[in-house]
Amino acid sequence: MHRPGGSAPLGWEAVGPQTRLTAQELRRGVELGVEGLDVIRDAADWDGRTSVTADGASASAHLGMRQAPVLTQLNTAPVQEVLRAATDEDDTYTEAFVRELDAALPDGGVTSPSRALDTKGDTWAQDIFEPGYVAIPGPDGRPHGMRVLITSANDDRRVAARTAFTELAGHDVAAVHITHVPDVNENSSYDSMGNLETVPPSPGNPHGRVVIGGDGLAPGKTGPAPEMLAFLRAQGMQDPISLDTSWLTIGHVDEFVQFLPVPGSRLGWRAVVADPRAGLALLRDVQKKGHGGELLHGGLPKLEWPYDLRIDQRTVDAFLADTQFTGTNERAAERIDTNLAVLRAKAGLTDAEIIRVPALFTARSLDYGMLDTEIRGMEDGPAKDAKQKQLEAMREAVAEIPGTANGLVLNDGRYVAPKPYGPVVDGKDVFSEAITAAFRRTGYRVSYVDDLIGVHVGEGEIHCATNTLRGVFGPGARWWRDR
Repeated sequence: MHRPGGSAPLGWEAVGPQTRLTAQELRRGVELGVEGLDVIRDAADWDGRTSVTADGASASAHLGMRQAPVLTQLNTAPVQEVLRAATDEDDTYTEAFVRELDAALPDGGVTSPSRALDTKGDTWAQDIFEPGYVAIPGPDGRPHGMRVLITSANDDRRVAARTAFTELAGHDVAAVHITHVPDVNENSSYDSMGNLETVPPSPGNPHGRVVIGGDGLAPGKTGPAPEMLAFLRAQGMQDPISLDTSWLTIGHVDEFVQFLPVPGSRLGWRAVVADPRAGLALLRDVQKKGHGGELLHGGLPKLEWPYDLRIDQRTVDAFLADTQFTGTNERAAERIDTNLAVLRAKAGLTDAEIIRVPALFTARSLDYGMLDTEIRGMEDGPAKDAKQKQLEAMREAVAEIPGTANGLVLNDGRYVAPKPYGPVVDGKDVFSEAITAAFRRTGYRVSYVDDLIGVHVGEGEIHCATNTLRGVFGPGARWWRDR
């Protein structure tokens, strides 16, 4: 309560059972403030609505109120700060990645270097929390609010996610943890926040819609956490859309789709979508032109163990002759088509908003490598044969060419993509040439950063290894106009 002329600091004091106001104070005017001490977590428990009633001797007043919803930030908002995990002193590969990343930021309107967070050794800054915010009408109706960092419900991320509370929370920055007790059979990776993105606004969805990946129809891969879905739905403004990411080894939506601002376009944004068919077509074109003997990953640096084993150094011809490889990409293309159909139906996406970039996936993930190693140590016989068939049947996908869709959206029409290391023909990387052209057609310029060692081989890319704080308190934050 704000009592003009009161003795409390700045005139504000807590209201309690003993609080009394004189007639003179009421005539001068008293301002009542109601502070929300938590966010809406589950509409079944509380939908965020409350009321305040003031009773007097001759009159009473009743006021209905609503807790401000937590909205997730949009990639269409300008980047203010780029976050990443702190590096180990002897990790020369990651230090080199950070130097290249920081060198790309000024061109994208970010003047400060990336900020290192103590994530306790967890590389994936994107996965530990999703930046959101709450806002209320401020002076002249302008949004006034605070950031709310939504930490991952993934049990494996909880230690790293504490950085949201210990390093980032403070004045006008809150952190919220959604409690979830994992089931022994679930895929907790679905609860990493790289699996939660937000489609920008479209007709009927003025604040966009959250997209979150999950198990689709895959047996034995349950998720994401129902408590997180309940939290997102309870906000009532960005109704979450479920996508099928069960075809991916990691299972995150940022592995195949990304959203970026395109001012002046129909919706003001477009979606960058991984296109495995285009990736295979590039390889076949290389082969057709007589360069099938080139390494698929051209221009690689000298690789030391274990990276020489983790990066597949076969030729274009060998990859195209590998039915497991081609089958994995054909399956990936089909699943991406299915997810795009969902986004068309529920989020206003049309073909005009899609930037297709060539991509290649592989089934030779870390899981594949571990199973292959196990088989090599087995004696010949039915058990080994069964394991070998299991290995050959693997189709869950992870990026073979470092994934462009898994990049960093900056300001001023700039995008940071992982260096693809595609086949080199006539001195040019055919993938980087195609990717650059795809972005150029929509007015974007691409900066390539080498994330091959330490990030890509860990089955992530630039987006996975970074997070952003964006300027969220623009006109689009006025959720109260769209109730």
